[in-house]
Amino acid sequence: MKILVLCLIALAIADKFDQFRVFDEDEFGRTLIDTLQMQMSTGEPIARFIEIMRNLETSIENEQKEDDKANNEYQNQCTEDIKILQQESANLERRTVEIQSILDELEPLRSYKQGQYDAKNAWKVETEKKLADLVKKRETEKAEFDKKVEEHDYATFVIETVRRMFSDKNQSFLQTNNESQWQKVRDYFINASEQAKKFEIKKSYSKLFNVFAEIANAAQTEDFQNSPTVNKIVNLCDLMLKQIEDSKALETKAEQKRLNMFLLEKGNFDKDLTSLNNALAQLTAAILGLDNRIQDQKRDLSDYNARLDAKNKQSEDRGGECREKAYNYQLTREKREQKRQLVSQIIGAFSANQRDFAEYVKLRGQAGDFRGKNFQVLGNPTED
Repeated sequence: MKILVLCLIALAIADKFDQFRVFDEDEFGRTLIDTLQMQMSTGEPIARFIEIMRNLETSIENEQKEDDKANNEYQNQCTEDIKILQQESANLERRTVEIQSILDELEPLRSYKQGQYDAKNAWKVETEKKLADLVKKRETEKAEFDKKVEEHDYATFVIETVRRMFSDKNQSFLQTNNESQWQKVRDYFINASEQAKKFEIKKSYSKLFNVFAEIANAAQTEDFQNSPTVNKIVNLCDLMLKQIEDSKALETKAEQKRLNMFLLEKGNFDKDLTSLNNALAQLTAAILGLDNRIQDQKRDLSDYNARLDAKNKQSEDRGGECREKAYNYQLTREKREQKRQLVSQIIGAFSANQRDFAEYVKLRGQAGDFRGKNFQVLGNPTED
């Protein structure tokens, strides 16, 4: 029965109350209608409602003005903050460019110095090899010379022994048919010949000593004390000793010449190595210094890049906050403007049609929907 009555009332006043129904469909409008209905139920003058509505409209306008002012201040601060952040980012980026420019100079210079070092070091290795070869050659020459001297000295000793044997008339082996003594002489020469076969240079001495052994073998049947052969042997020994002495002198002279040449060449190599070591030490220090500078610059570059990324992120975050604030401000402004327009429309409608408005509110109250939660002017109640 209640539903039927409501439907009949709604149909009867549908055209008359269309503009009021629009207010009641809005949540804020319904709240305002509820306020009017409450004013009417207390018996206060209708003008009081108009005053309340106008004060509300003024309050909404003032609130919006304050919000506009706060938003302008906030957006101006945003603009200033972002400008500062962007300037700081630009300064950081300019510094990274400067550091990279320094690295672009240092790294090629470091490569150039390394190339110089490698070349000098290769030269040093080659020089050291040449010096080692020279020293080895000198050691070989010295060993060969010492061997020659040793062979000359041995030959000199043997020949001098022969000369003493044949120049001393009192030697018992010179006696005729003293076979045991002559055998010792032969054995001595044969042993000397065998030793001379081991010579590395003067192997001809072995043949010479064999000749002396043959002479000793044949001499035991002769009277050497009265034989001219003795003088020939002594003279031969003197000749051989002179030749050995001359040969040794030549070898000594040649050895001295080789030694002087060695010392000269070694001195040149030593000078080169000293110069190379000094150059390498300087290059090593230069490369180490460049490495330290490059590491410092790379460390600074990494630091500035990190700071730049952080500053850009800060700028983006600040920009996002400002955009979000502007978006929320716009939404709030639109909602507030809708409320203000609704209040203004209600004031206008009520002022122009107070009787119809009052009748609409009265019917609304009779329908039992004082707060407008269930009442619909067009019907559609939410309860039976």
